Amino acid sequence: MKTIWLMMAFFTRLPVPYVEYTEERYLKGLKIIPLLGILMGGILYGLSFFHLIFDKEVVSMILLGGYIVLTGGLHLDGLADTCDGIFSGRDRPRMLEIMKDSHVGSFGVLSMIFFVAFYMVMYGKIPYDSLIILPVVGKSAPLVSAFFADYIRPSGMGKLLVDNCGKIELFMAIFVPVVVAVLLNPWYLIAVGAAILSVILFTNYLKTILGGITGDTMGMACELSQMVFVFIIYATEKFF
Repeated sequence: MKTIWLMMAFFTRLPVPYVEYTEERYLKGLKIIPLLGILMGGILYGLSFFHLIFDKEVVSMILLGGYIVLTGGLHLDGLADTCDGIFSGRDRPRMLEIMKDSHVGSFGVLSMIFFVAFYMVMYGKIPYDSLIILPVVGKSAPLVSAFFADYIRPSGMGKLLVDNCGKIELFMAIFVPVVVAVLLNPWYLIAVGAAILSVILFTNYLKTILGGITGDTMGMACELSQMVFVFIIYATEKFF
């Protein structure tokens, strides 16, 4: 349980008992990160029942706020910093400097605006039970990215994750969202597959322009995979 509490404290903002950090507990907990997504997804699904009394636009706002509170904006910071860096048009060292800068640039701001607009629209277009899988996909994405690339900064929690992400962690990152999708609606497997593929393609792109990944890019991988998942859910519902 101490390992579970520790990982919840790291990757969510849910109130949990205090557990002293140890590297052993952190590494032991890497494989259960996708399982945290099930808990978060259950909470988002619970919030969706506001649709019984509110309009869809209001429910979308509640879901968006709920997601930000649940995560503490953990991955949104990575989304903004990565967009600032990779869209800057600079060389590799300068991109990494920009991503490390605590200030948010124009591309980071634009990415956040797009994030809010995307979910304000899309939350009202998808089946609410798919929200259960959404954070599972997002929490699995950093593990998928970490398996296929090296960490390019000299130190940090991200390096510890990447250096210790092996086949077991990759298996859990794929197995957990697939199982949840099968249990809810087999059609959701299409969206899960597309989300995982998007992370692999994004990681390969980062290897080309940066030489590897960072904590920020893993945060963006999380948000990117979730956006792809939501859009494919919408597309399959609309056309099939």
